[in-house]
Amino acid sequence: MYLNLGVALVLSTSAWAVSALAQDLAPPPPGPEELNFSIENMDQSVSPRDDFYRYVAGSWLDKTVIPPTLPEVNVFSFMGDHVTKQMAAVIATAAANADQAKPGTAAQQVGDLYNSYMDVDRINGEGMAALQPALDRLEAVDSLDDLSTYLGERGRDTGSFVLAAIVPNADRADSKKMVLWFLSGDLGIALGAIYEEGEDSARAIAYKTFVRDMLVVAGDSSEDATKTADLVFELEAKLHAGKATPVERVDPRNVYNPVSFKDLQDEIPEFDLTRLARGLGLEPEENVVKTEPRYLGVLSQVLKDYSLDDIKSYLRFRLIENYAGYLDIEFEAPTDALIQSILGISQSKPREEKAQALLKSNLGQPLSRLYVDAYFKETTRQTALDMMDRIMAAFLDRIKTRTWLSEETREAAIQKLEKLTYYAGYPDEWLDYTDVEIKPDDLIGNITRLNRHSIDVEVAKMGQPVVEEHFADDATLPLSINAAYSPAMNGFDVPAGILQPGMFDITQPAPVYFCRLGAVLGHEMTHGFDSGGRLFDADGNLRDWWTPDDAAAFEAEAQKLVDQANAYEVLPGLMANGPLNVKENMADYGGITLAYDALMTYLDEHPEENVEIDGLTPAQLCFVAFGQMWASKSTDQYTAYLVGTDVHATGDYRSFAALQHLDAFYDAFGIVEGDPMWLAPEKRVHAW
Repeated sequence: MYLNLGVALVLSTSAWAVSALAQDLAPPPPGPEELNFSIENMDQSVSPRDDFYRYVAGSWLDKTVIPPTLPEVNVFSFMGDHVTKQMAAVIATAAANADQAKPGTAAQQVGDLYNSYMDVDRINGEGMAALQPALDRLEAVDSLDDLSTYLGERGRDTGSFVLAAIVPNADRADSKKMVLWFLSGDLGIALGAIYEEGEDSARAIAYKTFVRDMLVVAGDSSEDATKTADLVFELEAKLHAGKATPVERVDPRNVYNPVSFKDLQDEIPEFDLTRLARGLGLEPEENVVKTEPRYLGVLSQVLKDYSLDDIKSYLRFRLIENYAGYLDIEFEAPTDALIQSILGISQSKPREEKAQALLKSNLGQPLSRLYVDAYFKETTRQTALDMMDRIMAAFLDRIKTRTWLSEETREAAIQKLEKLTYYAGYPDEWLDYTDVEIKPDDLIGNITRLNRHSIDVEVAKMGQPVVEEHFADDATLPLSINAAYSPAMNGFDVPAGILQPGMFDITQPAPVYFCRLGAVLGHEMTHGFDSGGRLFDADGNLRDWWTPDDAAAFEAEAQKLVDQANAYEVLPGLMANGPLNVKENMADYGGITLAYDALMTYLDEHPEENVEIDGLTPAQLCFVAFGQMWASKSTDQYTAYLVGTDVHATGDYRSFAALQHLDAFYDAFGIVEGDPMWLAPEKRVHAW
């Protein structure tokens, strides 16, 4: 739903006007077809003892069709679509009034960045000219020393890192201190399995075709572009082999390796790490954290085996690929073809929706500020915080009764939980973007200035105590449909975007919203005590505070989740990825456990709500609402992609797997030994 721009031009640019207009044009809340909980989505002809997923969501699964623009539909995609519709009026109003708004305000910046992206005629008319200065800088690189400087400068301009990077971040051993981190560079596609499948696999061919077609659009001959595509795949396959695997990254100790700067430099004599750091605006320090134990030796060999011209050819493609979304629309075709091949979709999103993604990635907090002003109610925030308090109380009670914990570890766990912090909706202090110049006719310039601003802000933190920033990244922006725990902060943010129907609808019975949003809140709290989070102490420092016996007992519990997932067939011949999913599966188990306990306490306080609804007891309604929340339909290609790369299990598995560890689940539905949904007691987790 888009605003009539003629009407918008006569409106005030005040936040009140934007908010009022957005409320007038707000889309209706999600209904049953968008997985806001409903009995009609169930298939009650199926026994919950046989197939709980079909029981809770069979009717929805039968009638739902995946749209051609998406690889998957679930409650998060539906809620995301709802936010997209909410934002349409806000953005259109800002775009129509940007020339009247005060420079540096959220309305001006959002409006002008949107306008610069939607001016397709100007973008097409410029062709590659807007990118030429960046290409000229790369072409001027004439030595490995200059390459080192260039890569740092490129990271500042693009906000992304290729081959290698040194960046500032909080120290994991002392979460209040900023230190330097060495990172491996990103690859052209975030799907490591492609490189492992070999260059003749269907997905590898799709990727190489993407590279070739991108370069042809940029002006290369088909022959030259094909050669470069082969080079790109060959070089990236070697770099990929040096990276830590997704499963290795599950354990934070594997990617925290403090070394002296000198020792790091000794691992790669061909490459000047001091120049790399200074290119980003940093000065080397005595020590640096190495995130990739094997990578530097591989990169060193690549720099020996490939000529500087080969490296520059690779970097030229990565530069074009990085900016392709801001160039001539002919660049869309190769990107769309690759996405369609990898994810199984058949149609790209309209440019207006791509513009929203652009705004979220580059002006996330200013855009979120407009969103919050328009749609988020303070009463919703306070209700969510009350539920967080209830989930926290349930968690404290459970830790005190975990008989497998020694008193020493139990006290440390209680201390950590009592120091855990949580925030709802939006930050108390918004990030400052007022000095960033955003023009209506300079898209690449806008993106570059925003990238430099973000990097410079981070660089300026070196030498200063770490200050927590909330709702500040893509995962936790207030308009995100998500929630995220940070081990370093020992806390989590719950954005405004997820505090709405679909996940949080207080017009529904208490068992529904307790076992939806409440389970999400418990999920995030449990992350502080999952296979990775448990390795951080109450102050967010990477420190082992467990007795050896308690640690062994926990790992035995976590292994049950690994074994359970490994036995589940996602697609014919493709099993779930237990080692990759163990942290999220532990959080799912903890989340619904805590939500159920908190619900029972709430119903004790409100006996008038402790009644059957539509023939379901409160316990049954809780578990049905939870299971239905994870209903999803996805393409086979996307499902396979998720199994290989996503730390989360697929929705069909999440709908029941965590429930199988709760005694109350078996009691609620009369599930007994021999039923398909039965999990033997010795295989059930009782960690938290």
